[in-house]
Amino acid sequence: MAVSERDAFDLALVVVALALVFGSSVTASNPVAVVGRAVSAVASVGPIAYLVVLGVGGILFMAYAVLYLPTTQ
Repeated sequence: MAVSERDAFDLALVVVALALVFGSSVTASNPVAVVGRAVSAVASVGPIAYLVVLGVGGILFMAYAVLYLPTTQ
């Protein structure tokens, strides 16, 4: 099965992202502290922020589904 250009680009982005995430946690002096800081940063965000982000994401998804997808067929 041949990998198209878009699939190759997507795979390259995933590999780069994983390398950055894995590399930063491994090269840190204490990887457990790095993960702990990341978890505490996510946990410290208020629920209103999550609702706003999810609301904006939902609006963008619906705009994509209603406006863009019908024009592709």
